[in-house]
Amino acid sequence: MYPINLSADEVVATLLGLSQTEQVCILDSCGVSYMDSHTMFAGITPVHVESISVDDPAQTLERLDDLLNSEFASVFTLSYDFGRKILGFDSLKKAGLSDEPDVFIAQFDNLIVHDYSTAETYVSGNQKNYESLGRLLTANTSPQELPVSKSPATIASNLSEAAYLGTIRNIQERIRAGDTYQTNLTQQFTAELPPDLTPEAIFTRLRRNHPAPFSALIRRQNSSVVSASPERFFRIDGDQISTSPVKGTRRRGQDDHEDERMRADLLASAKDRAENTMIADLLRNDLGQICSYGSVKVDLLCQLETHPTFHHLVTTVSGTLRANLEFSDVLKAVFPCGSITGAPKISTMRIIDKLEPTPRGLSMGAIGLHIPDGHFGVDGFTELSVAIRTMVVTGRVAIFNVGGGITTDSSPDDEYTESLLKATALFNALSA
Repeated sequence: MYPINLSADEVVATLLGLSQTEQVCILDSCGVSYMDSHTMFAGITPVHVESISVDDPAQTLERLDDLLNSEFASVFTLSYDFGRKILGFDSLKKAGLSDEPDVFIAQFDNLIVHDYSTAETYVSGNQKNYESLGRLLTANTSPQELPVSKSPATIASNLSEAAYLGTIRNIQERIRAGDTYQTNLTQQFTAELPPDLTPEAIFTRLRRNHPAPFSALIRRQNSSVVSASPERFFRIDGDQISTSPVKGTRRRGQDDHEDERMRADLLASAKDRAENTMIADLLRNDLGQICSYGSVKVDLLCQLETHPTFHHLVTTVSGTLRANLEFSDVLKAVFPCGSITGAPKISTMRIIDKLEPTPRGLSMGAIGLHIPDGHFGVDGFTELSVAIRTMVVTGRVAIFNVGGGITTDSSPDDEYTESLLKATALFNALSA
């Protein structure tokens, strides 16, 4: 490892400056303490970039396995709609098909790493590039200030408030009919951005005002991903896998008294605990398909997690993976995450496909990092976040989905308000 004398903020500022000319990927925990999350990983100028969208998901999964079995570190995105392909059903949508690739992957032979727990920054990976990368980073520690637009973005939803409320009532009728137990409903926002509001500026605002443990800026060939996700999908360390669904959200209070009231309200909410417990059971079933018999367990159930801008209920389910599994075997068992589908997964996804008017694209899919063992100064691991509070910026247009789990106990008005609450960070970053 090659030490670099830069703080976390200096690393980010430098990388955002370089992203004007280089393809940069940043996965940043923002110093938010969450399930031992304390690291920023970033790559500059990948050695290989690939977008995959084909009709046969088996072909895509085989290619993804090949790429992740290489010696390179990989940053990748998986669209929610790729999950439909894996599970074997086609979308009913005739129009508005997403341009989102099923899989995007960028591979690096070096990583820039910042450890928030020690305040150390270093370059790892291919030693031949240590000095040149060090010079590149230290020579650009004072990049030109990124423009942060004062002009608001213009935003529209694909569902009116009345349509969203009506769809919730439709879902509740389907629950009473036994078609689903819980359905995650989203609305999709499309934002027209002013010329000076760049993905880098949006990421800067989110990181400053709404730090999240799975923040990301990923420059792709024709678009950029900006994420402030609070939710780990799953992490694999050796033969151990754990998944940590988030179900149940309250905003932070304006003062200590209100903040404590919000915490108590979330902990006492029977509806939120029921949502969380149903998804925990779904994920126990998912992990049971790929884990050794008897190894799947619930480590934490409905634990309150406090983030800088939200309180969440989080459950952790873990297990021991069976021998000789490929990454594709894991995806086939667990993707997409049950927290953003509902239960039971496949029948509920079919309901979502009928009720939501446009494809979700990357929203509700996943963002991943894979580091092979023995090449980058850390033990190898694979970690994915759920692509919530995540936007894709293409040209001057940003698209993102927000929503929540609907049960028979849901108040339609409260659900609509909660969906907007979850969008607040993104709205603020867009001055909308």
